[in-house]
Amino acid sequence: MNGISAESEPGQEAAQAEQLEQAAPVASWHLGRLVTAWAIAAVFGALVTVLVRGDARFSWLVLAIGVSTLVTFALQLGTAQREGFITRVSFSVAGSVLVIAVIDAVGLLLG
Repeated sequence: MNGISAESEPGQEAAQAEQLEQAAPVASWHLGRLVTAWAIAAVFGALVTVLVRGDARFSWLVLAIGVSTLVTFALQLGTAQREGFITRVSFSVAGSVLVIAVIDAVGLLLG
């Protein structure tokens, strides 16, 4: 009646399934959430680097990494996607640690 047939061609279904499989890995990373976690880690790292001096600095950096890890868990649990959870969390936490370490190293060199 309106040009849509009730039956679909087998080749068309296979092509649609292949497109979904190829798109899934990119969508499963949730790049926006990864970048958000890293941005929050950068803010915490910058605050610690600017505001804390002396021996207490290391303790505050550990706290910043811990809070960044909790933020990462919250962001990744919010996706409600099981596939790739461990990989996303690991990548996000490692990135947060790296961001905080780089900010602290720059702060030590400049300060």
